[in-house]
Amino acid sequence: MAKRSDLRQFFSLSELGVRQSDTISGALGQWSTDDKIAVAVPDHTRPLNVRAVLEELIPRIHGEYKVIVGLGLHRRMSSEELSTIQQFSPVQHDPFDCLPLTIEREQFGVYREIVEADWSISIGIAELHQYAGVSGGYKGVIVGCGSADVIASLHRRESVCAAGVCIGQVEGNPFRERIDRMGRASNCRVALVYVPAVKQWIFGLPDDVIVRAAQLIKPWHWVARPAAGAVLRVPTAKAGSLYQASRAATYLALSPHPAVHRGGKLILEASLPEGLGSEAGFVRALQRYRPPWLEVLTGERPTGAGAQRIIMLALLAQNYKLSIRGCRDPEVFQAIGIEASAEPAEVPDGWLDVTDPFTCIPQWRG
Repeated sequence: MAKRSDLRQFFSLSELGVRQSDTISGALGQWSTDDKIAVAVPDHTRPLNVRAVLEELIPRIHGEYKVIVGLGLHRRMSSEELSTIQQFSPVQHDPFDCLPLTIEREQFGVYREIVEADWSISIGIAELHQYAGVSGGYKGVIVGCGSADVIASLHRRESVCAAGVCIGQVEGNPFRERIDRMGRASNCRVALVYVPAVKQWIFGLPDDVIVRAAQLIKPWHWVARPAAGAVLRVPTAKAGSLYQASRAATYLALSPHPAVHRGGKLILEASLPEGLGSEAGFVRALQRYRPPWLEVLTGERPTGAGAQRIIMLALLAQNYKLSIRGCRDPEVFQAIGIEASAEPAEVPDGWLDVTDPFTCIPQWRG
């Protein structure tokens, strides 16, 4: 592998580190390549205009390319969901068709189509992430296009509950550090991310991109006094299933200084047409245990796709009550012990009305 200084020269970035712009073309600058490239893009759970990115990026790739949709352990996308990028012949990542890579005697797998390219580029969104601190960068390849084994290992209970693993925290975060170590040992060379918090695009070496993104994201909304509860209005892109939407609640509950009194209520307003979600480990655990899910913190470790999400719900339930409003089928959630209603949420006096729960999280300095 080339040294970092060589990589900077190789990709002809106009400045060392990263390039930032309010447009995709501005961030990419004059960059182009003649190599065989794998382009890792996010799936439907990330609110990114992937077509717009590819329309700017692909003309700069003069060699062969393959667009890989990084699914992680999420369900496969439907033909309709892929229709906007069908012209680029996207291939959906298979977590069971991966090739082994090694770093410091640790073996990890990455999707075959990624590894067999000369190198890969990670396309994504840099937003708050429960475990990695900030999403994007190497994560698009190592998790988005990783093997089932490596994804499970990263998300085991000991990993997601480790000291330093915290929303918004990059430095000193062992979850983020492990992803980045694997990323440097992979063929992922550059990253292009969109930062919704500031409506900016960042392009460059993945490490530098994440550092810059973390500096730009200012997620905390400081309030004068704590509230008895909060209504969290989940955006459409995250409102498909409880697996995705519940992040709005755990981001607040597990943030450094949540502006809701302990014992208060967090109401998710989301349509949730996919119910609990397609992540088998998460669904299985929800059907086996009941709130406040204490067993998943101290007993047998939950396993399977998405199982780490119920661990976050259990941590939330230590201090808050969770409720759902505006969902399509309340009985699905009532059956697993979560209060739910199809009626839209009302905001009682003194409560917080959080309209952007993924980028503007209420905090109290008390």
